[in-house]
Amino acid sequence: MTEGAAPVDAVTYLQINLIPVLALIIMRINTGRTLTYSWRSRALRFMMVLLATIMLTNMAGWMLNGQQFRGAYTLLWGFNTAYFALLEFMAYLWYLYVCDVLDNGIGQRGIRVLGPAVPLIIFLAVLISNPWTKLIFYIDEQNFYVRGKGFLLHTIITTGYVLLASLRALYHWRKEEQDERRSECRLLACFAILPMGGGLLQVVFYGLELLFPFTAASMLMVYINVQQRQVTRDALTGLNNRRRLDQYLLELEEQNWAGDSCHLLLLDVNHFKKINDMFGHVTGDHVLKLVADQLKKVFGNTRSFLARYGGDEFVIILKGKTNKEVEESIHVLRDGIAKMNWGEGSPWKISISVGCARYGEVPMKTVRELLNLADMRMYEEKKKNR
Repeated sequence: MTEGAAPVDAVTYLQINLIPVLALIIMRINTGRTLTYSWRSRALRFMMVLLATIMLTNMAGWMLNGQQFRGAYTLLWGFNTAYFALLEFMAYLWYLYVCDVLDNGIGQRGIRVLGPAVPLIIFLAVLISNPWTKLIFYIDEQNFYVRGKGFLLHTIITTGYVLLASLRALYHWRKEEQDERRSECRLLACFAILPMGGGLLQVVFYGLELLFPFTAASMLMVYINVQQRQVTRDALTGLNNRRRLDQYLLELEEQNWAGDSCHLLLLDVNHFKKINDMFGHVTGDHVLKLVADQLKKVFGNTRSFLARYGGDEFVIILKGKTNKEVEESIHVLRDGIAKMNWGEGSPWKISISVGCARYGEVPMKTVRELLNLADMRMYEEKKKNR
């Protein structure tokens, strides 16, 4: 935010920020249509919205700075408070996003997010008390924004999240062996360069608005990288495709499974050929989409990897689940699929055959053997269904 008299006029400010905001809006719209269903994709889309909102909030606060009309004081307080809260939360969310990519996770939830959230919670508590303490900022008698004595706390926490994410990415880059993963880690490590450079210039040349346009440029690089990886998305169902599944299985081979369970489920739709023959491939495709939607509904908020294996076959890889929990999830999935309204009148209930294999239940050397075991069990169940 701008302290004291405005260093640049409104037109200049709009010219600097308008294009980055429009670019973020376009990226958000496009990713909503193209990105696969996952916590990571939702987080990336939300960060685009957050950054655009932060820039607009900052713009509104700057334009209200020094204004004397009725209500300007309250509005200036509100926009500045929202600006600080959203910026801190975005830095925290970026850290979680990077952690999820580096750990090959399927979403940051539960106890794992509480530790990194401590600095954010502390700052929000300080921000809530700011109207009385004026530690972060205050509005003077002329209705100008002025930094408080504790403003540095905001800078330290925000910068800390971004730098820590970059350091983690750099560490993973050094130990990764696969070229694709190294490239991804390198991009995440370099994300902070432009925002930090813009922020430094903004501190040296106070009032020069470069932090957020530079941050939007870094976000654009992440967006381009993610879009390039969309070749791993199944166009019909929105799940991961066979190519991404093969990559993921290789990544699993390199992971240490000590203390963490892993179940692999392979399923297909019973009598799917009959559906295609009797009702056409359009209906068949519709059924596959509905099955994929059920998979997302049941497993979308768990530590799972969802992929279309080919045809009417799907793969689910679950981490950290007990045998009982997996059985319960399969039961919920079967029930949801049986209740699908898949065609006019839905002549019969759709059902699935599922093969489940748990890593370590039998001696095996590769994850491929786990997939083969699940495949064998699926076909055993399919024979029973026939």
